[in-house]
Amino acid sequence: MSNLIVYKSNTGFTKKYVDMIERRVLPCEVVEIGKLKKDQIKKADYIFYGGPLKNNVIEGLDKFLKHHKLFGDKNIFVFCTGIQPIDQEKKENVITANGLEFYHVRLYLLPGGLDISKMSPLKQKMMKMGLNAAFKTDKIPAGVSQEMIEQRLNTPLDLTNSNAIDRMIDVYHMCKIRSREQ
Repeated sequence: MSNLIVYKSNTGFTKKYVDMIERRVLPCEVVEIGKLKKDQIKKADYIFYGGPLKNNVIEGLDKFLKHHKLFGDKNIFVFCTGIQPIDQEKKENVITANGLEFYHVRLYLLPGGLDISKMSPLKQKMMKMGLNAAFKTDKIPAGVSQEMIEQRLNTPLDLTNSNAIDRMIDVYHMCKIRSREQ
């Protein structure tokens, strides 16, 4: 049985999880979404897709799901990384925003991180413009200064945790056991 991990990672947090998963689901092939080939999907029994979460949308997932006709009865595990708190409402919003209710996939939300130094200059500028715009509204809590937020933005935050993938890996192993029993 073969495993395939497809991913998109902008600042490295999703890739950290890809590396963790790769060590736990051998044998495994890893490919970035832009280099994915149809044959790789056809050969794999279990497929993982991971990408960063932005406004409830999993980046690159739309490109991955274009291949859904090749999935057949394969087990598909989708995971995303972000810095927002994870709860059932957030998960439902991600499912809806990505149209996942129309696909047979398992979804896992994982804590990611924020490191604007790893972003493109354009994205860095957009983050700072968004911050300035937020201060012109009442969206920033009282007592929080612009300097405090800028300091937070300029300090890398890494929330990745190898324990965060445990449930996904446990389900993967249960699926493998069930397929052997059939």
